[in-house]
Amino acid sequence: MTEAEARELVAGSPWRRLVVIGDGAANGVGEPVEGFGRKPWADRVATVLRTVCPGLAYINLGRRDVLAADVRARQLAKALALRPTLAVIACGGTDVLGEPFDAYAVEIELSRMIGPLRDTGCTVLTMGVPDISCSEPAVAQRKAEVRYRVRLLAERTEAISLRHGALYVDLARRPVSPGPSPWSSNAPYLNGRGHAIAAAAVIRVLGLLGKCS
Repeated sequence: MTEAEARELVAGSPWRRLVVIGDGAANGVGEPVEGFGRKPWADRVATVLRTVCPGLAYINLGRRDVLAADVRARQLAKALALRPTLAVIACGGTDVLGEPFDAYAVEIELSRMIGPLRDTGCTVLTMGVPDISCSEPAVAQRKAEVRYRVRLLAERTEAISLRHGALYVDLARRPVSPGPSPWSSNAPYLNGRGHAIAAAAVIRVLGLLGKCS
């Protein structure tokens, strides 16, 4: 996606305050890739939105290695206090890699975050965890199990998002076009190319909302 295409998609954006909460998927620090840099997906989205709303306020509360329950307990109140008009929830990856894993428990935590944000009139967007099973060598010994968990959580996240009237970005089942790996080499996190792919997916969903409103 080019910068011009991204700007066109979000033209007329109604959002003035963007808040991102979540785990390492939200925090978004990854390795640089030639041609893509290392800029996190959320920063890329904020940059695009600022082309049509120069005064956009943006804060990212995401932290690495936290469970969905911790995101709700430690970040939700702060997010609500900022009175966002657009909030993105990106978590579940830490839960997927943990033991035990309870998809239903993560779904409940997501519901307890989406609901209060939606009650304020805020647009909420959730993200399916990218397919961590492809992030060699981090999960080499658990690939099939992790892939199953990622897909299961994606289904639960999409369902609970739709139930609350939230937007959903499906990174879990999104095929990656040929090219450099989207994964950092030393951890199950996206690199610069992966962040560019994630940002484009978010912009497309936000753009579709604008065209339907």
